[in-house]
Amino acid sequence: MATNSTLTGSVSDASRPRSRLVPVYMPYVFLLPAIVLLLLFRYYPAFSAVFHSFTDWDGTRQANFVGLDQYQALLKDAIFIKSVVNILIYTAARTILTTVMALIGAELVYNLRSYVSQGIWRIIFTIPLVIPSTVVFLVWRQIYNSRLGLLNQFLSAIGLGDQAQPWLGQPNTALAALIMVGFPLVSGLGFLVLLSALQNMPTEVNDAALIDGCTRLRRIFAIDLPSIRGPLALIIILGINAGLQEFTPMLVVTNGGPINATQSPGLYLYQQAFTLGKFGYSTAIGTVLMLMTLVFSVFILRARYKRAHDVEV
Repeated sequence: MATNSTLTGSVSDASRPRSRLVPVYMPYVFLLPAIVLLLLFRYYPAFSAVFHSFTDWDGTRQANFVGLDQYQALLKDAIFIKSVVNILIYTAARTILTTVMALIGAELVYNLRSYVSQGIWRIIFTIPLVIPSTVVFLVWRQIYNSRLGLLNQFLSAIGLGDQAQPWLGQPNTALAALIMVGFPLVSGLGFLVLLSALQNMPTEVNDAALIDGCTRLRRIFAIDLPSIRGPLALIIILGINAGLQEFTPMLVVTNGGPINATQSPGLYLYQQAFTLGKFGYSTAIGTVLMLMTLVFSVFILRARYKRAHDVEV
C-alpha cells in the first residue's frame, strides 16, 4: 500500500503543470529589454517627430509651438507638391512592375520539373539581395550617362543612335529612367515570398485542373492568384511603404533633379533637415509621409480581406 501511494504521489507530481513553478510575471521580465528598446528607438522617435511637426524646431534651440503653421506651409510649397506627385507615380509604377515581375519569375520557377533547376534559379533571383543598393544605383547612373553610357552605346550599336539622349538630364525622361533602375525589376524578396506560397499550395488542386483541361495560363488566374492573395497583399504593402519613403536613388542618381523632376518627399525632408536646419518643417513632411503610408496600407488590407475565401474575417 505504501508503494502504491508513493507511486501515486510521484505520478501526480509529474503531471502537475510546471507553469505553477514559474511566476506569472516572469515572461514579461524576459520581454522587458525588447520592449524598452522598441519604445526607445522606434516609438519615441515617431511620437517625437509628430510633436515637433507642430513647432519651429531647428534641432538645437528649444522648440516653439506654432500649431498648424508647418502644414499650411507644406500646402503652399510647390516643391513639396511636386515631390508628392513624383513619388506617387514612382511608387505606383515600381510596385506594379516589381510585383508582376516577381510573380512571373515565381511562376516560371514553380513550373520547372527539375528540383535542381528550381534551386539554381532561386539562387540567381536572390543574389541581388546581397548587393548594396548604393552600388546598384551608381552602376545605373553610369548606364544612363549621356556620353559614354551603356544604354546610348547600345542604341547606337543597333542603329537607333538618333534615340540616344541624356536620360537623367531632362525632366521628361528622368523620372521614367529612375523607375526602370534595376531592370528587369524582379524583387528578390517578393520572388521568394510568392514562390514559397506557390510551393505550399496542394498539388492535388493543380493536378485536377490539368486533368480537367485547364491551361497553365488559366490556372494562374483561376487557382494560383486567389490562393496566394495574402502573400501578394504583403508584397504590395511592402512595395508601397518602401516606395513612398524612397530617397536613396533620388539622392545618388539624380539628387532630385533636373528641376525637381525626380524630387521625393524623403529627399526633400533630408534636405530641409540637414541642409537648411528646418527640423520642424522636415518632421511635418515625415508625418505626412507616415499618414500616406498608413492610408495606402489600410486600403490594400481591406481589399485583401474583402470577399476572401482563404481566411475567416
